[in-house]
Amino acid sequence: MSKFEYGGAYLRYPVQGQVVEFEDGSTVQEYDIFNGLPSFICQADILFVDPPWNIGNLRSFYTKANMVLNVVRFEKFYKRFFECIAIISPRTCYVEVGKEFLGEFLIEMKSMFKSVTFYNSMYYRNPKNICYVIRGSNRRKKLPLDGMDESEIISWICANEDYQCIGDLCMGQGLVGLAAYANGKRFVGTELNHKRLSVLVEKLQKKGLSYNVRNIYEKNKSASTA
Repeated sequence: MSKFEYGGAYLRYPVQGQVVEFEDGSTVQEYDIFNGLPSFICQADILFVDPPWNIGNLRSFYTKANMVLNVVRFEKFYKRFFECIAIISPRTCYVEVGKEFLGEFLIEMKSMFKSVTFYNSMYYRNPKNICYVIRGSNRRKKLPLDGMDESEIISWICANEDYQCIGDLCMGQGLVGLAAYANGKRFVGTELNHKRLSVLVEKLQKKGLSYNVRNIYEKNKSASTA
């Protein structure tokens, strides 16, 4: 099985074209950022998002999702990405990014939040995999996040920040959702690739969190999978 099949979770827990509503009020959906935002994502009062970092990374996301990207310049993506953040209007927002567009992302964050800082980070617990986590808020805080792996930062945020519901526009396989659930918090999120989103659904189902699914285009129709 190809690694882009993500262990076949999508065959056991299909979510393509569905809104997944968990029993604790958390909600996720397959979603392309260039389309209109689903209304439930605006429940988030804090965000942590790890979006594509450059045009090559963005193309690979679409390729893995068996989709065609009709964007030539990365600027079009990140402008739309920050439009989505502005619509959600969280009190606090964390965005993970690589070095290439760190400056541009900082400018966008500073246009929305009074206090913006960034922390040195890494991914896959490898110091050679350098990245940065930008924090934007209207309240300045000095946090012990510098040098942490991205997964450790997510866990710290979900355990220590003041919030009711955390959101993620690029959920991937669900680090944010899993950390929120571990801390008894709700989460909302979207993900381009339904196969990756199914990984989160399977993990939470195995932890005992039941859910319903309904077709994106049929708001009044649901099917229980509890």
